[in-house]
Amino acid sequence: MTGELVKAKEYLKIGQRVEFYVEADETRYASRIEDMTEDTLEVAMPMTRQGVPIIPKDHEKLYGVAIGDHCRFRFFTVYQGKGYKDGRIPVWYVDRPSEMERFQNREFVRVKVNLKATVSLVDEDGTIHDSENVPVVDLSGSGICLAFPHEVEPETKAVLELNGIPGVGIIDVMCRIVRCSPVERSDESIVYHVGAAFLHLPRSTVNKLVRYLFSVQRANIAKGFKE
Repeated sequence: MTGELVKAKEYLKIGQRVEFYVEADETRYASRIEDMTEDTLEVAMPMTRQGVPIIPKDHEKLYGVAIGDHCRFRFFTVYQGKGYKDGRIPVWYVDRPSEMERFQNREFVRVKVNLKATVSLVDEDGTIHDSENVPVVDLSGSGICLAFPHEVEPETKAVLELNGIPGVGIIDVMCRIVRCSPVERSDESIVYHVGAAFLHLPRSTVNKLVRYLFSVQRANIAKGFKE
């Protein structure tokens, strides 16, 4: 986790919407908190679109997201069983987390990825410079950070092409440079981390990109569980 860690007991509430992802499944399952104790959350049993109950394996590790007013909270938990709330509402029993990570809307969550991008800087007069193939430092649904061997002035426009992302296809978009920071590497050489905001990226592409980034996060989380 890389965001702000908060105490779960201060933000989890009965009736709050939550979402779960089970192991080896990219589907987001909606739920809500029905009740809680010091150690356990009782959450409404998620269903498929066809109304089939989702029942994880005993002690399966789960990735959860609690929905706040202006942000979301990521947490990890363990499935402990199923039952009924008040004898009528099917529920899961999961471990109550002690900490969660607060983050903003999903499209603004930055994820480190192993990709390269083709970038052409554009002068104020519209002159397009020769393209450069540069590593991607991190990526979000709203922008990208690139590692350049030279400085790039903020407010510069750039044409960016990014491909090889599963389920997304080729991203070909105009960007605006928003920051440029020198970073010293282990060999004492300097690279420049250049942050750029996507301009007019279609919502459908943003959604696909966010889904890809979430799958990368889940893969990293799974590695952490195994370790």
